Amino acid sequence: MWLALHFWTWIILTILVIVGLTRHSEKRATQFLILARLAYLVMIISGVVLSIRTFGHAPVLISLKFILGIGTIALIEISFGRKMERDTPHLVYWILGVIALLTVGLGLTLAFH
Repeated sequence: MWLALHFWTWIILTILVIVGLTRHSEKRATQFLILARLAYLVMIISGVVLSIRTFGHAPVLISLKFILGIGTIALIEISFGRKMERDTPHLVYWILGVIALLTVGLGLTLAFH
């Protein structure tokens, strides 16, 4: 149950971030930022539960995924912040994409480990 919740929250968060960062209206982007923050909350809670249950099996991978997950959230916040300033940080988008892919890949590795 927790794994499915965590997985679907990542999918929903990805959609919210892509749609939010492509909005031209600052008001619409802010609405998607709020929804993304709600998704963070669900994702962090489910991630903590999953980490507690699997930490004994792969502590290094769990720790790395935790760090990458927090980094992904930070980059999403930075991306929305730059969007609100009307700056187009293409480098930040690329870094966000790479870090998010690494995090998801590591999460899938842990899920099927």
